[in-house]
Amino acid sequence: MYQVVAYEQKFNKEIYDQFVEFVREENFFLEVSYEEFCSKLFNNSLFQAEGTFVALKENKVVGFISGLVRPGDVNNANACGFIHTLFVNKNLRRQGIGSSLLSKVEEYFKGQGVGGSRWVFVSNINWAWNIPHYPGHLHPGAPCVRINTEHYFFLLHKGYVINSIHEGFHLPLAEYELPEKVVKKMEENAKEGYTVEVYDPEKHYGIEEFCDAINNPGFAHSIRYNLAKEKPLPFMVAAHNGKVCGWTGAMYNESTGRGHLDGICVDPNERSRGLGRALFCYLCHWSKLNGSSYMTFFTGLDNPARYIYLGAGFKIAQTFADMKKVFK
Repeated sequence: MYQVVAYEQKFNKEIYDQFVEFVREENFFLEVSYEEFCSKLFNNSLFQAEGTFVALKENKVVGFISGLVRPGDVNNANACGFIHTLFVNKNLRRQGIGSSLLSKVEEYFKGQGVGGSRWVFVSNINWAWNIPHYPGHLHPGAPCVRINTEHYFFLLHKGYVINSIHEGFHLPLAEYELPEKVVKKMEENAKEGYTVEVYDPEKHYGIEEFCDAINNPGFAHSIRYNLAKEKPLPFMVAAHNGKVCGWTGAMYNESTGRGHLDGICVDPNERSRGLGRALFCYLCHWSKLNGSSYMTFFTGLDNPARYIYLGAGFKIAQTFADMKKVFK
């Protein structure tokens, strides 16, 4: 028999050992050191011990689950709690352990006054995953649940439904070249004063007006945060006669060799000129020239920008489901 108990720090090493067994099953999630595991999970400012539970058999850890409710969501029936980690010893599955762990987290969420449970990246505790068939290439966080895995079907059987679909994109940059169509389109745009290039405060203006025009607080914060640094990181802009009308986010190489991508946005009044496609392609080209070996990111299935990414040569490496359960 097994029992499910509240999390205590004394279980940390055994939880980690079970995590290592879990990631080695398929080599999908990145295996990390014990120190990295603790930093990512237990020492994370968002970790909630009261929303974390352990399954024991003969006083040994055989299963683990952890979830959280964001402080601003407490007693909000329209909000959800977020599950970010769940694993059960592979030799003890289909015995009710996963179900018991899931029930405990859902009870915790209900006690916090939220109206449902969800598995999606906004929990901000996400596990890095390996890009299939490309050793050393990884994405820093899985957005939600991998389609057609045991985990996926388990949640379906427990009343979770697909809230949205996300696709993980990947491209090795060694042979990347700017698409000829993009180059020609920007040559045409240049005749009307439109350019795509690295932002230069001596050359470009109107960044604050752009932040207001895009009506995207997250992107606006990213722009202002970067520019407030003593040495801002480089980023691409689209500009009309020097006035900023498009943005890519900060560009740099991560320690893994991955070219960083924050996002891309174009002023709604300047669309239909191919500026979004150009910003993305020039960002990829810049990343390649500046030492990135690959790029990864994910986006929603209903995002029309996915065709820009596919047209640039990116492949879909994995499909994920944002899964949600509404409490009755």
